[in-house]
This record gives sequence, structure tokens and C-alpha cells, in this order.
Amino acid sequence: FNSKAVLYLSQDIFRFYDRSKIEMHIFSLGPPDNKHFIAAGMGGVDWRKRVAGHVDHFHDIEHLKGSHIDMARYIHEQGIHILIEWDGYARQGERAQGLMALRPAPIQILHQEYLGTSGATYVDYIFTDKITSPPESK
Repeated sequence: FNSKAVLYLSQDIFRFYDRSKIEMHIFSLGPPDNKHFIAAGMGGVDWRKRVAGHVDHFHDIEHLKGSHIDMARYIHEQGIHILIEWDGYARQGERAQGLMALRPAPIQILHQEYLGTSGATYVDYIFTDKITSPPESK
């Protein structure tokens, strides 16, 4: 969970959700941004810290990155009801296919970085648009 286009486009979700209705968890598998990149490339803004400050729970689980089973177990133990995979099929779909196939949450959604359907039965919903997923193609 670090600086990338999806975070810039979606960061306000983490600022303006209704905390009386939603308990927000973020599970981060990536390292923090390099301090020099933050200073020079991001104008001093550490997006990871900014977003972490707006959610109820920020879980740094980079140490579990090598095991989909351990990640799924950890997420399930947190009592997550809806899991949204932000990377989708980036990096050859490694997380979306491996982690989500284990179904750590009862409802699973692919978000933004891959707008098309996966065809997988373990993905319940996708964030998409009418161009990528025309309504008549349901």
C-alpha cells in the first residue's frame, strides 16, 4: 500500500466514509515509499501515512506476502465481511487469484486497477464501467 494511481484516485474514500456504519481495515502487502521519493516525487506527502490515519485499522502484512493461505487466514481472523482487492489482476493476478480463491471474506470485490471481469466464481463484484463491461454483456 504505497503511492500509485489507484491510491491517488481513491484516497478520499478513506477520508469520508461513515465510521458509524463501516469499520475500515487496510491490509498492506508492500513496503512504505522511500523517504527520498516522498520528499522529491510526492512533494513531501506520504500517502500511506495519510490514508492509514483515516481508517480504523491499518495492517502491515508484508511478512505474509509469500503465503496466500497465511494472508487469507489473517484477513478471515479479523472478521472482514467485504474484501476489496485494489490491485486486481496487476502483477499477473497473483494476489487476486491466490488470495481471493481461498475466500477469506464472504463478499469479495475487484477494484479499479483491472476493470474487466475475471470470470472467477470467487469474485462477487467488480468496479467497472460501461465501456469495459457493456451492460448487454452480462
